[in-house]
Amino acid sequence: MKMTWLATARAELAENPRLRVGLVVIGALLLMYQLTGLSDLRERMSADYAARQTQLARVQNISSEDGWDQRASAMHAMRAALEAEVPRIDSMGLAQATMQSWLRDMATRSGSTLSITMGTPLRVDADAGYWKIPAQISGQMPIHGALNLIRQIESRKELMSVDSIRLTTGNQPSISLEVASYYRLPKGGSAHATP
Repeated sequence: MKMTWLATARAELAENPRLRVGLVVIGALLLMYQLTGLSDLRERMSADYAARQTQLARVQNISSEDGWDQRASAMHAMRAALEAEVPRIDSMGLAQATMQSWLRDMATRSGSTLSITMGTPLRVDADAGYWKIPAQISGQMPIHGALNLIRQIESRKELMSVDSIRLTTGNQPSISLEVASYYRLPKGGSAHATP
């Protein structure tokens, strides 16, 4: 049966010149498609090679520089100074309460009525136990008072950052700050407690 089909196909091909031309055209199209695919592959490989060559040149330039020992020791000193600004705390609830109390005292000293909203603590580094506690401070306040408030936050002994500032001027100037304080929770400390 297989031979019959093959014999029929050969007879059909011998008798029909349009079929032969069609098969040649299909074969040529498939060949062109394969060549185009190979050309695309070659271009991708060439671009990959160029990118890796550039990366290798950068690594070679960096490796030939002097002073890596000084850079490493400066980096370690900078890390130690930064870690000294991140207080250790026994529980996340205590960290939130400490931050909230400090922000309320600062808001009271500013003489303006400011609202403070504490955010949900976020884990920064699971291995070292670092946590970020966000908060939002908002209310009506003159611009010079707002700038003073930002200076106080940025100069706090413990690590605290101002993530965003929105000041509104006009008849009723207002401020909206998003701040974050960082704490290190030792192993076994409670990360779930909130004030």
